[in-house]
Amino acid sequence: MKIFVLSLVALLTFLFVKLIANPKDYNHYEVIDKIEKIEIRKYRKLVYASYKPKNANDRNNSFSNVAGYIFGGNNKELKIAMTSPVVIKKHNENEMAFVMPNKYNIENLPAPNNKYVNIYEEPSSIKAVISYSGYSNSKIEEDKIIELKETLKDNNIDHFNNFEVLIYNSPYQFINRKNEISVSINNVTMNNKEYNKIHIGGGCFWCIEAVFEGVIGIKNIVSGYSGGKIKNPSYKEVASGLTNHAEVCQITYDKTIIDLNDILKIFFFSHDPTTLNRQGNDIGKHYRSIILYNNEDEKIKIQNYISNIGNIYSEEIVTEIKKFDKFYKAEEYHQNYFENNGSQGYCRAVISPKVNKVRKELSKYYNK
Repeated sequence: MKIFVLSLVALLTFLFVKLIANPKDYNHYEVIDKIEKIEIRKYRKLVYASYKPKNANDRNNSFSNVAGYIFGGNNKELKIAMTSPVVIKKHNENEMAFVMPNKYNIENLPAPNNKYVNIYEEPSSIKAVISYSGYSNSKIEEDKIIELKETLKDNNIDHFNNFEVLIYNSPYQFINRKNEISVSINNVTMNNKEYNKIHIGGGCFWCIEAVFEGVIGIKNIVSGYSGGKIKNPSYKEVASGLTNHAEVCQITYDKTIIDLNDILKIFFFSHDPTTLNRQGNDIGKHYRSIILYNNEDEKIKIQNYISNIGNIYSEEIVTEIKKFDKFYKAEEYHQNYFENNGSQGYCRAVISPKVNKVRKELSKYYNK
């Protein structure tokens, strides 16, 4: 009898997890960019059923109140499929919200029998999201919020203060648990899904930045450091060669106007990819030729491009192709250096001739 009861409990738990707690994952968003461990997502307009706890002691009632509504506790006694994830809105007194399936809107959703269950619509939005596994708790959530804030700050992305916890699994799932922290962001370059980023280095980042200034379709250029092994390196530390970082430019571009191959064409034309750890008189590992790809598709495109141009050079191309991890913005005086210091000796002797040559030979890519 005991074995039968245990088996029955196990079966019911399994059915609950599979049929209720882990339903079909509805498509609420599309990923439009990736920055380190963070996804930038464009969420569609969402309809929520939610419950806001009256006080701290009432938080445990949140799930049962909203679940009661979707399991038939409404004026039509309609069973509404529970979507994933469950959203905990930390910015709104830990309100718990379920996203309604795509087929529902404010007009066709039944009214809740429970007066404390709120139905409302949230407009489409751009959010930054960081994922983590295992069981979530307040300490983990606060740590992830700090990590998310730091990454957004490092990449000059403004955010609001509407942090949310997204729980994808039921309390009864013990392995492969997934959670996320999300926050709305306010950054012009994130409002168009066609905007991509690529990180490239070919000698001094003043040169690369100057070469790409004025290229049609380039939306933003930031000089900084990538490919190394310590956090937030200074220029002095990078120049020492001990951090393994390269001087790179983070280039944001509109792929409906300019594609990756065009950017690679300008990049390879503007520097010598066959000299190891140097460009002209700029010598050191931080001056190496490097491209940091975001995904396998980019990696393949970059490798194919290099294979196709290999016969142009008498020496082997030594450009490093590496998976992008982190980008650290360089000190402010490095930004827009050529534009702000055009009369300086290095600018006149090194950068100006390079820029003039590229603009003459590849004029079609530049604003007149």
